[in-house]
Amino acid sequence: MRRRTALLGGAAALAAPALSAEERYPARPVRLVVPFAPGGPTDVFARRFADRFARSLGQIVVVENRAGAGGMVGAQEVARARPDGYALLFHASSSAVTSPLAYRRPLYDPLRDFAQVAVLGVVPFVLAVGPQLPVGSLPELAAKLRERPGAYSYGSSGVGTSNHLAGALFLIRAGDLHAEHVPYRGSGPAIQDLVAGTTAFMVDTFSTLHALHAERRLTIIGILHTARNPAVPAIPTAAEQGVAGAEAGTFNALAAPAGTPAEVVAQLAEAVRRTMAEAAFRQELQAISIAAVTESGPDHAARFIAAEMEKWRPVVRATGISIE
Repeated sequence: MRRRTALLGGAAALAAPALSAEERYPARPVRLVVPFAPGGPTDVFARRFADRFARSLGQIVVVENRAGAGGMVGAQEVARARPDGYALLFHASSSAVTSPLAYRRPLYDPLRDFAQVAVLGVVPFVLAVGPQLPVGSLPELAAKLRERPGAYSYGSSGVGTSNHLAGALFLIRAGDLHAEHVPYRGSGPAIQDLVAGTTAFMVDTFSTLHALHAERRLTIIGILHTARNPAVPAIPTAAEQGVAGAEAGTFNALAAPAGTPAEVVAQLAEAVRRTMAEAAFRQELQAISIAAVTESGPDHAARFIAAEMEKWRPVVRATGISIE
């Protein structure tokens, strides 16, 4: 109840009249919308970020969760907000890229409807196989899939999610291979079936799968990133194993409504730069497998998201995804 009261108090403050031209930004609390439910990885990152970002910005930052439609409900709320810098979006890869591509009628245009502020962090994916599939590398997995097209399956946290599309990207880059996609209601049940041998392989984040890999209940056989993971340096990247172009992962970025004044966006970007430059914060993020992006800004973020859209658009088309 105390937390709810604090949030309502923040919302009331945000409803104050618009500032006059003489008043400097930020003169009242800033609302940071997380387009996912509390407790998930994006929410965890957002709340840790918000505490430090508030200090850099010099103003209270109120985190609000607005889940639904793969992140699009909360993102749409910010896209429609007054473009004054007091409503910001803590984008994830799904709300920024994959959901708008996967839904037949997306609620917004990720490029046109937002003023990008900065990319905050990147979380590379890994590919793991279950205990009943005796392969130790991506080429060995590809050979199995090639021998029996459609006989093997891979799980994900849902249709059109980042790890679903990353699995599809691997199949394309490994030689247009075919495996049956099995969607689940979240990563948890998908991982349970992978460990049980119901599915053959799965793509997810290192932090999600590492403990089971260490216990030998599943085996991570490839890093879907440009560099190896320092925590498991013996596992090569996909490119090192001959599967070029299979790099994939999730990311988080900060955005404001389109039309937000350039000087406000610049001020937000500078506060982000100071926040992400904190060595202790970078180490804290690294402990949960988030690679902090320390040198981003509006131009970089806009180019980054545009490139992600171009990368994933053909993958979405290849899978035939079209969500109502």
